[in-house]
Amino acid sequence: MDLLAFERGDGAARAAVVDGVRRSLASGFVYTSSDLPPDLLDTAYGMLQRFFALDQASKARFQAPHSHGQSGYTGVLVETAAGSPQADWKEMLNWASPIPAGHPLRRRFPGSYPEQLLPDAVVPGISEVLYAFHDAIADLQRRFLRVIALGIGCAETFFDDMVQDGPTLTRAI
Repeated sequence: MDLLAFERGDGAARAAVVDGVRRSLASGFVYTSSDLPPDLLDTAYGMLQRFFALDQASKARFQAPHSHGQSGYTGVLVETAAGSPQADWKEMLNWASPIPAGHPLRRRFPGSYPEQLLPDAVVPGISEVLYAFHDAIADLQRRFLRVIALGIGCAETFFDDMVQDGPTLTRAI
């Protein structure tokens, strides 16, 4: 689907995008074009590649205790897929945009809003890039939800307030 055709198109173009998304979601998958800056993707992926290429001990320094996988590094054979007794052979780095300590959501749901732990000590500047990447992806998700809202017969902005400051997580595997 073409998100920009939805956002900038006429009524027919917008309706075609909504219909295409509705049909695509029947299979569970949607592919979209966007205005995500390619240089942001390249920079983020390059920094993540540098992080994952480090030795295990260096990466393990960025495990965030008590974050329940919501921040920092998770090594191989730690996470288990839902319904599986076997641990996964994957490692990941998880992050979100931090919100202030006094924010009402963070006070009420501290497990969903942990302190963020990113590996700037071993990949200088990675936090700035990954926060920008996260914010760009979260914005893309919010914009995409407007297509879905129309597809289910709601107002285009139906989800806007629901996802404001939501505990959106970005995960590099």
